[in-house]
Amino acid sequence: MQNSGYQRIKKVSLDFVESMKIGHTPGVYSKEPNEGESFYGSYHAAHVLDLFGELSRYSEKDLDTWASQFTRRQTEQGYFSKHESDKKRIRSIEEMEPAWHYTRGNIWALRVLGRKAEKELSFLEPLLNAEKLYDWVKHYNWENSWSAGNQVLAAATALFAHRDWFGGSEVNALMEKGMYKALEELQDPETGFWGTQFGADLPNGLFGTIHVVPIYFALGWPLKHLERCVDSTLACQLPDGSFWPGGSDCPDFDGAYQLVNLMALTDYRREDVEVACRKYLAHALQHESEDGVGWLLHRKDSELADWVPRPHWIWKEGEKMASAELRDEDPNREKIMLGSWFYPLSIALVSEFLGDTGYEGNYQYNANSLHVCNVFNGALNNENK
Repeated sequence: MQNSGYQRIKKVSLDFVESMKIGHTPGVYSKEPNEGESFYGSYHAAHVLDLFGELSRYSEKDLDTWASQFTRRQTEQGYFSKHESDKKRIRSIEEMEPAWHYTRGNIWALRVLGRKAEKELSFLEPLLNAEKLYDWVKHYNWENSWSAGNQVLAAATALFAHRDWFGGSEVNALMEKGMYKALEELQDPETGFWGTQFGADLPNGLFGTIHVVPIYFALGWPLKHLERCVDSTLACQLPDGSFWPGGSDCPDFDGAYQLVNLMALTDYRREDVEVACRKYLAHALQHESEDGVGWLLHRKDSELADWVPRPHWIWKEGEKMASAELRDEDPNREKIMLGSWFYPLSIALVSEFLGDTGYEGNYQYNANSLHVCNVFNGALNNENK
């Protein structure tokens, strides 16, 4: 019997997913109220349902239909795009910048559904060389660790898919010789974060770091500078328990994910981290919608003056740097599907660490989606996966 706290978190999340369903075809969802069909709606819905073990209710035929929402977006070169003009476009590795994040999301969604891409990922060919992979990781401007980490995590996602779907048995060794070597050189020993020695502030460093450490967990690479990393993560938490003014699903998840994983690796400042996790849990619950359907973009006790627009890092065609697109400050926007994935996922991690919150339950962590890959389900504790 699951406790009432867990059951409430599950119901709030699943009811929002259900409210975003469009029609009767499996896998068709909106991202937020009053919008039409959305890739991100379908992608995040799969993750929410997977977190609560609900995908097992779907037939194989329905899962195939859902997966077709993603496979139809694959190009002949193997990357994924929403643009019909990309179907036959061959992108160099330099031209992949605008396509990495979208490709990552499609691959994660397919893996959560237990399906695979139809075409091989031939766009990866330039990175299937350790020296070139090393140079590619190092070429980013890590002063914006948040943006650089996103791209590297997307590449890792595609490399793992190449390994698991298409027999790329060389991938693990390739990544250790190329990506691991580069990332080790880029970690700041003074903060434990990626990018801070190049000018990233601590929050940007945190948000970049949580895109790097899932790769470490997935491959069992040792994570260094743990004590400095704990200090830095705690320094990023705001007095109300959040990791972004007014609360925001991505930064809030990032902070909670980092704290819980670190506590599996070190007991340094454990009491401080426990306090931080309890503050985070209280904060996350302030995003629970009062109507019991979904999770709010901003704390329900906050005001517009408290909010700071969060940058979404957009790689535009032909640009060599990501640009910030500011969102989430519109008071007419209350909920999006991402929040109904990230808030319950972070509550799951925090409650599992604390053990006495009343929100513990049968959450399912699918390590094939790297935001869900953590120190508990990664290669460190699952060498035979």
